Amino acid sequence: MKTLLVTGASGFLGWHICRYPLPGWRIIGTHWQNREGIFPKTEYLKLDLTEKDFIWKSLKDIRPDAVFHLAAYSGTGYCEEFPEKTRRLNVDASAHLAEMCADRKIKLIFTSSEQVYDGQKSHYTEEDTPSPKNEYGRQKLAAERFIGEILPASAIVRIAVLFGQASPVARSFLQQWLETWQTFLPVTAFHDEIRSFLSGRSAAAGLFQLLQQDASGIFNLSGEASMSRYEFALLAREIFELTEGKVIPKSQQEIEMTAYRPPVLALDNQKIMDTGFQPSHPKYELKALKKEIFLPPGFSEN
Repeated sequence: MKTLLVTGASGFLGWHICRYPLPGWRIIGTHWQNREGIFPKTEYLKLDLTEKDFIWKSLKDIRPDAVFHLAAYSGTGYCEEFPEKTRRLNVDASAHLAEMCADRKIKLIFTSSEQVYDGQKSHYTEEDTPSPKNEYGRQKLAAERFIGEILPASAIVRIAVLFGQASPVARSFLQQWLETWQTFLPVTAFHDEIRSFLSGRSAAAGLFQLLQQDASGIFNLSGEASMSRYEFALLAREIFELTEGKVIPKSQQEIEMTAYRPPVLALDNQKIMDTGFQPSHPKYELKALKKEIFLPPGFSEN
């Protein structure tokens, strides 16, 4: 059996990776503060990724065949406010890990972000020149470039906005919407911010597909269709049959934000589809999710 080391396993995507493991692979998940966020029965390791010696010792002891590097400060506002702190994990630790994987000939799959694009095109392929407009995007692009230079055989995955079942310590924006509707308050969503929403389960499937194919290079990973956050909110309300839920459309310009949010980040999936990955429409993802989660009291389950 091969071994996969997953950094950031207590995060939203890490939880889904450990929840839907690839047959034939033993998974060891790392965490720093939130061990309770590791999916049950997953092997785990407390690891400070900003300490090079700790990373090296862990790779030497575990001897993984592959690493999914998911750990990051992903809040765009937080990165904007604390660039030096977040860069130590998002950029420096990623470069150190790539160096050690290159030295030990370990397959590395790194999760980057759609935020490396500037949001000024109708859709983006991997051939488009990155031009991030916020600190988080700049950090992810810097990490991409370090990893690409140090370990050309790595796979770099630019992931879309995620939604899905919540872990004990990490949830998506969808949970906040459902809780808001539960109190019969309205949800506010941007009508002029376009994204290619992707479920945590599908994101895990895409990463495992790249691992199985031993793929290298840069890949977009997103859902089948792009839509505004407002349209996604209406779709979620319809699928969950929350007839009392209200959605208020707003423009990005109406809300003061710490970090710039690109208006259009519709991703082209053709390259990763060529490896065998099949993206799903958010409608079907939400229908599947509805069967998994507990609906708030008072709402229909039919």
